[in-house]
Amino acid sequence: MAVVLLTSATGAPGVTTTALGLALTWPRHVLLADCDRDPAQAVQAGYLRGLEHGGRGLVSLAHLHREGAPLGPEVWRQTIPLADSDGPERRLLPGFTSAGSSRLFEHVWGAVGEAFAGLDERGIDVIVDAGRIGPAGLPFGLLTATNAVVVCVRSSLRSLASAQIHVPTLTDQLRALPTALPAALAVIGPGRPYAAGEIAAQFQLPCWLESAWDPKSAEVLSDGAPEPRRFREQAFMGKLRTSAKSLSERLAREREQIAAVTEVAS
Repeated sequence: MAVVLLTSATGAPGVTTTALGLALTWPRHVLLADCDRDPAQAVQAGYLRGLEHGGRGLVSLAHLHREGAPLGPEVWRQTIPLADSDGPERRLLPGFTSAGSSRLFEHVWGAVGEAFAGLDERGIDVIVDAGRIGPAGLPFGLLTATNAVVVCVRSSLRSLASAQIHVPTLTDQLRALPTALPAALAVIGPGRPYAAGEIAAQFQLPCWLESAWDPKSAEVLSDGAPEPRRFREQAFMGKLRTSAKSLSERLAREREQIAAVTEVAS
């Protein structure tokens, strides 16, 4: 149904924690793809507490691409379990394993993006953790396969000042795409001190997600801290579950509208 990409202007605003939280509460089968070009293996080292990836991930996809193999049938095989569940499948595509890996990946992003989009036929959505926007923006191959971009910011002046510098680079990239791509904000800790509405007005972007400021609960996702009793039912995860449902439904509506317009035009 959708490929949604999460990014940020600077480090540690909560991109990985938000992406992981959405993946753990997403209403459909979902793949969380670690596409951060500044590798940290954050989900594996944190929430998954050092789980070995067994050689699977983006690097293996690059090898397969070099050998001429289509990535569509391979991308799901390169994942590891994110959570045990009787409901929707939740998987992680591990990211880069060395500091220079991403520089050798530029010609692979397009094929990876197409593989992500192709998972729609199997009823699988993709949440991409793209890390920082960076001076050159985000990989074009990922953007062309994405249905929406969500920029994560904290409500502090320091985070917003950085976003003011880097978000225009992303905006220029989105304008250059062949088809319009919606962009929105995820505000981490609204009201500390700026409200989500104030931030949305400043950047002229809608706010689709608000995440409560709860460092202790966030550490369960970011650092693999022990889960408190009934953690999945508490307010922190409850808010993420509501956000995941809302975002999933929003993207479904937008895709239906685009399909209807395309059908009328043809």
